[in-house]
This record gives sequence, structure tokens and C-alpha cells, in this order.
Amino acid sequence: MSFAAAPAMAQDRERTNVEAPSYPRGAERRGIEGYAVVEYTVTETGEVANATVVEATPEGVFDRAVIRAIEGWAYSPAATATDGLQQRFDFNLGG
Repeated sequence: MSFAAAPAMAQDRERTNVEAPSYPRGAERRGIEGYAVVEYTVTETGEVANATVVEATPEGVFDRAVIRAIEGWAYSPAATATDGLQQRFDFNLGG
């Protein structure tokens, strides 16, 4: 499983904590691979807020895992919130 680098906008704020999503057991047992893209806001204090899945294949399989993971991320504090960040998570079995 992997996730792509954060967009340039997010790199202005240093990530202080990153959690990878867990592969959903049901998907792993059935050999399902795919991806999910999450859009989110980073608050002034560096917390992730308003995380929503905006694209996923297959739909609904990885949503809960990526939302749980991204909500555990943290960024350095800043003067204002950063809206509209996106992160793609790829779920691949066996490498």
C-alpha cells in the first residue's frame, strides 16, 4: 500500500505526524485493489478537518480506512487554515 506525495500547497506546512491506512480485511481477503482520494482542510493548529473521499475505485471499499488515517495526520501550526488539500492512497496487494 502506498500514498502519493502531498500537493505543493501542503508542503508549505510541515507534516508532523503521518499514519498509513490499514488495508480493509474484507478487501484483502477478496483480493480487491484500488485507490481513494481524500480532500481535507488543515486548521491553524495543524489538525486535519472536513476529510471527505472525493474519488475512489472501487467505490466505498477504502473510504473508512483512509478517513481514519488522514484524521490522524498533523501539520505544523500556521496563521490560517489551508483548504482543499488532496491526498491519494493506493491499495495494492503483494507489492
